[in-house]
Amino acid sequence: MPSPASSSTQSELRWYYAVDDTHVGPVSASRFWQLAEEGVIKAETLVWCTGYTDWVPAKTIDGLFRSRLSRTSDSNFSTGSGSSPQLAPTPMKPPAESTAASDVDTPLLMQIAKSGILLGLLCVIFTRGCDHIDQARIDGLAAQREISEQEFEQRESSELQPLQQQVDELGAKEYVSAEDKKKLQEVTETLRTTKVMLASERQQLEEDKWGPLRATEKRAASEMQSVQMFRRIASLIGTTLTLLGLGIAIFYAPPDQQLGIWIVLGVVIAAAYIS
Repeated sequence: MPSPASSSTQSELRWYYAVDDTHVGPVSASRFWQLAEEGVIKAETLVWCTGYTDWVPAKTIDGLFRSRLSRTSDSNFSTGSGSSPQLAPTPMKPPAESTAASDVDTPLLMQIAKSGILLGLLCVIFTRGCDHIDQARIDGLAAQREISEQEFEQRESSELQPLQQQVDELGAKEYVSAEDKKKLQEVTETLRTTKVMLASERQQLEEDKWGPLRATEKRAASEMQSVQMFRRIASLIGTTLTLLGLGIAIFYAPPDQQLGIWIVLGVVIAAAYIS
């Protein structure tokens, strides 16, 4: 009669029992004995334990069907003496040892999945947020400079255009009186002086305002470019963590959470595609 492996203690033994040509388990030794008391495991039920070479009827297990009170003094849950009948091989095969030892800790996996999703999303949001902040700063500097230049050009046009128009009108007359000649000279001189003043003001603005803004804009763009690679790597790591977490959650999450997980996965894929 087969017996459990001697190297295994009773607390470590894992039992299987057959139900309709399929095995159920593993269950602990104490649970195995409890199932026998409850009638789930019957005398003819085929059972298997670590160290057995084949499945055996439960009735061959010494003390399995005695009362619980009389069994409390037993120090082990081993098989009985050799008085049991010789067993013919059964069509069922013992479960693989790796299967007997494998117990998936679903709560732990779900905790890992949630942590991966959270850390991944935070990483992606942080890197994308930094990119948007830097780009907004560059765009703001460029807009500030362009607005200042446009304001100056509008003022320049409003001052020069009327003077130029007067010069053109006086110069187009066929008969020019002495008074018109004098007025033409005055307007021409005013136009020349205004152009000189505006040119000097433009140069001053370029040195004091537009030039520094342009330099700051260029420096900000260079700084953004220098950290772009690191942010892309961080974003890739965050995306990978998120997808791995979602993948684990899809396989191990309860059915009532599956819809939410698929929605999150769709949002992540859509966001990555749009960006």
